[in-house]
Amino acid sequence: MVSPDQFDALTYWTLWITAAAMGVGTIILYIKGRNMDTDEGREHAVVSIFIPAIAATMYLAMALGFGVSRISLVGGEEQLVFWGRYADWVITTPLLLLDLALFAGADRETIGTLLGLDVMMIVTGFFAASSAQPVNRYVWWAVSTGAFVVILYAIFTKLPKFASAYGDERASSLGTLRNLLAVLWFVYPLLWLVGTEGASVVPLGVETVGYAVLDVTAKVVFGYALLSSVGSLAPRRRETETGAGVTADD
Repeated sequence: MVSPDQFDALTYWTLWITAAAMGVGTIILYIKGRNMDTDEGREHAVVSIFIPAIAATMYLAMALGFGVSRISLVGGEEQLVFWGRYADWVITTPLLLLDLALFAGADRETIGTLLGLDVMMIVTGFFAASSAQPVNRYVWWAVSTGAFVVILYAIFTKLPKFASAYGDERASSLGTLRNLLAVLWFVYPLLWLVGTEGASVVPLGVETVGYAVLDVTAKVVFGYALLSSVGSLAPRRRETETGAGVTADD
């Protein structure tokens, strides 16, 4: 645990503001979810609401200093590790992929593969942030980024095939949601590289703001866009020919 008074002002207030923003986002998605009148809509509402709720909890932990630790690097310098961020991501990013895969109507094998790769991506990212030896940090970053590349491949090549079985409109909506999530997630490893856990080109406060903007957009804005898409589409129907693993009632 690190005392919050060791944070610079920008980091300190960004953590608190983001915790509040995630809390407000949770309420917004809850209200949005209450209007869902199909089993599929309610299914997505449950997943989408938990994402910012968990993030709000972990941002609060970091703002209080609980979700932060300090490690000593090989050169003698000390490094803050915001492990609360990784604890958030290891739960919320699989839920985001679950939301997207359920929307596409993916089968269980595809969903399981995506979730497993995602956990691997976040855990190895945490290993990178926690390594005292610089070369080890970049090795783990490369492993994490490799898992991310495979995730991108899956959501761009496999999910559209499932969504197409439910009509062009759903496939088009999936493409929009997938692209939004992919663009946001693409920035994370780049920010890590230039941030305090990587080359330290970007100071802690700016890094924290960057992650906060990405997190709020990926967890709240994406969730709202997904629920809006679900609400505007006809419910998915069982497609035995495609082996769709998750269905909704008419």
